[in-house]
Amino acid sequence: MTEALPHVFAPLTLAGHTMRNRIAMAPLTRQVAEPDGSPTDEMVAYYARRARGGCGLIITEGTYQSDSHACRAYLSQPGIVTEKQVAGWARIADAIHAHGAKAILQLMHGGRVVDPHCLAPGQQAVSASDTHSQGWVLYSDTNYEAEIRGITGPWPKVTFNPARALTVAEIHAIADGFAEGAARAVAAGFDGVEIHGANGYLLYQFIHTSTNFRTDAFGGSAANRVRFARLVCEKVRAAIGKDKIITLRLSQDGVDDFGGAWAGGVATAREIGAALKGAEIDALHWSSFNYADNRDPASGVPMPTALREASGLPMIVNGGIAQGAEAEAAIASGAGDMVAVGRPIFANPDWPQMVRSGHPVDLMPFDRKYVIKPPLDYSYAYPADYAAPAW
Repeated sequence: MTEALPHVFAPLTLAGHTMRNRIAMAPLTRQVAEPDGSPTDEMVAYYARRARGGCGLIITEGTYQSDSHACRAYLSQPGIVTEKQVAGWARIADAIHAHGAKAILQLMHGGRVVDPHCLAPGQQAVSASDTHSQGWVLYSDTNYEAEIRGITGPWPKVTFNPARALTVAEIHAIADGFAEGAARAVAAGFDGVEIHGANGYLLYQFIHTSTNFRTDAFGGSAANRVRFARLVCEKVRAAIGKDKIITLRLSQDGVDDFGGAWAGGVATAREIGAALKGAEIDALHWSSFNYADNRDPASGVPMPTALREASGLPMIVNGGIAQGAEAEAAIASGAGDMVAVGRPIFANPDWPQMVRSGHPVDLMPFDRKYVIKPPLDYSYAYPADYAAPAW
């Protein structure tokens, strides 16, 4: 190839879908859907703009797939439950495809880190075990967040409620909910789905020993701790077929534990990878602040490398990638088969085209305001203002 970044700009095929390059837009929480979870015109424009910027794959923000079992994690989080929500996502999928990118919708369950405002009266958050997160809801962490959202008045920090352990019957019911949401995503035109098993949410809470104290088939060994994630992927595959993409996102840290690490480090990563070998998954997606930082003083092997080797699955690598050369190194080193870029593409929607020369790029620094008012594609929408919901 004549490209300056030959690995990055080579095509990649997953489940029969060929991406034009190996750059994915990482899933990025925004909280700008309508209060009922329906995608907005602004969201259509936002995703279209990044597809037009040259990404090979767009992974959407975390989306709740069920109105039961305390699934919804955030205020103004998009859903894929109602006909109105499906119709909104269909416009987004069409816009992404019109600009040549593939699209998968990320499905998630908040687990113990559900915003208390999203719980029905008398409803309790759920998790792998009876636990209580000591973190807080991210939109309440700074006054700047209130400022850029146009919210005035008292701005208290919102903490999480105690969570109860799920029964085995409830685990299966939630897995069915993922499958039903995946079927609706495919009906909306998506090329597949990502199952969110990272960043502190429900499946992460089963995988991580700091939150899973179960003694049944869903706790204890690495194989048992990933059993829920495998079950979800199996049910999703049965619902959407072999010709749609399924990815599973994994991480050591969460929204309530940014310094989190797997006990056992790289050895645990290899156990988890081996436990996922042969699962109904087309690729794993490693989420981190820096993919090369494994937080394991006993080994220098990057976590995505260990997971990829042990599972035999393609790997999407996220974290610590801001320039094209860093993306090229992540793939060339064997850490991954594709890179997922978040904040740089938030701020610079043409990032794939900008780095294509292979030369360092003077990027616009990320600012949290781009979450609320990002560069848009005005052929799809011209939002004159952001209407702050009554949070």
